[in-house]
Amino acid sequence: MPEIIDFFFSPYPSAQTRRLRAAIEDGLAHGSRITPADPKPGEAVMLLFSAQAQLPIERVAVYYTTDGTPPAGERGTATNGYVVWAEAGEHTQDDECALPVRHWRAILPAQHDGTLVRYCADAWSLSDTQAHWYADHADPITVPPEHGRSYAYHVDTWTPPKWWQDAIVYQIFVDRFNAAHDEPPLLEHDAAPITGFFGGTLRGIIEKLDYLESLGITCLWLSPLFESPTHHGYNASDYHTVAQRYGTNETLRELIRLAHERGMRIMLDFVANHTSDEHPAFKAAQQDQESATYDWYAFSDAYAHGYRSYAMVANMPELLTENPNVQRYLFDTALYWLQDFGADALRLDYVPGPTHAFWTGLQTVVKTHVPEALTLGEITAPMQHIVDYAGRVDAFMDFPLAEQLRAVFAARQRPLQDLLTVLEARQHHLPTNMARATLLDNHDMHRFLWLAEEDHRRLKLAATCHLTLDGTPIIYYGTEVGLSQYSDAHKENAYARAPMFWDERQDTHLLAHYRHLLKLRQTYPALRSGQFLPIPVQIVQGSAEIARQVGAYLRILETQAVLVVLNNNEEAVQVRIALSQILHNQGIRLMHGDILRHLLPVESEYRESVQGEIEFHLAALDGLLLHITSSQLV
Repeated sequence: MPEIIDFFFSPYPSAQTRRLRAAIEDGLAHGSRITPADPKPGEAVMLLFSAQAQLPIERVAVYYTTDGTPPAGERGTATNGYVVWAEAGEHTQDDECALPVRHWRAILPAQHDGTLVRYCADAWSLSDTQAHWYADHADPITVPPEHGRSYAYHVDTWTPPKWWQDAIVYQIFVDRFNAAHDEPPLLEHDAAPITGFFGGTLRGIIEKLDYLESLGITCLWLSPLFESPTHHGYNASDYHTVAQRYGTNETLRELIRLAHERGMRIMLDFVANHTSDEHPAFKAAQQDQESATYDWYAFSDAYAHGYRSYAMVANMPELLTENPNVQRYLFDTALYWLQDFGADALRLDYVPGPTHAFWTGLQTVVKTHVPEALTLGEITAPMQHIVDYAGRVDAFMDFPLAEQLRAVFAARQRPLQDLLTVLEARQHHLPTNMARATLLDNHDMHRFLWLAEEDHRRLKLAATCHLTLDGTPIIYYGTEVGLSQYSDAHKENAYARAPMFWDERQDTHLLAHYRHLLKLRQTYPALRSGQFLPIPVQIVQGSAEIARQVGAYLRILETQAVLVVLNNNEEAVQVRIALSQILHNQGIRLMHGDILRHLLPVESEYRESVQGEIEFHLAALDGLLLHITSSQLV
């Protein structure tokens, strides 16, 4: 079998990197880089700017308001709001731009709780009166305003809703999940083009609520439900109407009501970056330049289709999300589903598309009106760029972790020990005021099993690791029963969205494993929010290469401790762990007697050895979960 490329994680510059590069080349870059990223009441805020050092930039000024009105100013004079001056700092070399850069910093004063701070910036030369630059005037991701970008942050004490910490999310691609018993059945994968419609419905989901509840699911993430010409729905034609092929608005209300009765929450997919070319606003704008929505989109012969579109796809025209009328429309739409329908969360598609200020606005509206609602951002970027969205979204999809899990367990390109090293190191860099969603696969990447060459043992082991780590886990529909794909999703990612099977093709052993893990996660709070502590493992017999594919960690919460031991080798191994001493160092003393209790029905086993050491016989591609039952604080 040819090597499978995990294309979703191919190295490419993030949207923030591309934005900064273009703005530096143009003259002055900001990219909403502020410290702290999520300002609290009483905290001053430092703004970072990067100027191309070869240009005669001698002054940088920031104009800001605290009353919600747009800031305005130029060359150090504010025409609305206040002005602060940036101070010149160090010179560096920007390797990506191959240009020398000089950094400038400005400090905005601390504000009271509930203040929306809006600001803009410019730079100029004292010696050349014609030389003038607006911050982030060049942007390859979206169209910036002619006179520079306006930024924003909100000063508050908001935190992610507490229910998210304990949630277990199930991602449903509505068209591919299930049809009700009295509806046309869900099509088989080869019965229609993979980009066609397969017949999944909202009533089909309702009829599987028993299944989802028995699995241990507490939150359903539904793919876009709005009217759309595509199977995926990520280009809405009508943001206020459920697609007829899925049901009606009333069907959605019923699904939300029935889910809530079972203690389940509903998360809706929300796309702000673009619509479909069938949306009334776009059609009106395309037909009439005097239309009220003409300035919602960017029309020009410079674009491939005569208008700017997402990924240059004709049926995905991009919205100009810095337009106040576009923002008002989208913010009202979000409240429509959260308030009127009672949805509990929004999964925000393609967060790097709209600006940080847009998400500040949406977050402010959501938290003001529906404080218990969650916003989950799809931010495909390295962690240093993800943290910039703190305060603008409640949580982020942890793609950096997903890439690690897939490389270690599915593709087997990295050793398990490397993963544990990364997990330990990243604890100090994760934003404390942002929650996370963790995953093994989703609709935009290869199914885990496809990447794992259909080896179900690798998936079971990956699930054991995934579901014993912190962060709210997302399970992509069908992964729990062995659903894979039928062709390469790199050439068409719809192959990663095969129709669910509900018959004998389900791997019942894998399903039982998932049910067991999710039950354990609900039972043991240490698995959800406990301290993560990698611990050393000694190989009794075997090579260094074998040792690098064996690992163990503890999840500790107060006096509760769960030990996880994993063998990512394709052969059995015997290992030894000095567990008594390790726990003693953490303030936990092992007592005499039965100190460990198996939590997973697996082939691997353990026995006590001398001096408080535990020996484990680990089957190939297997793992152990052990609850330390006879322990007490020293």
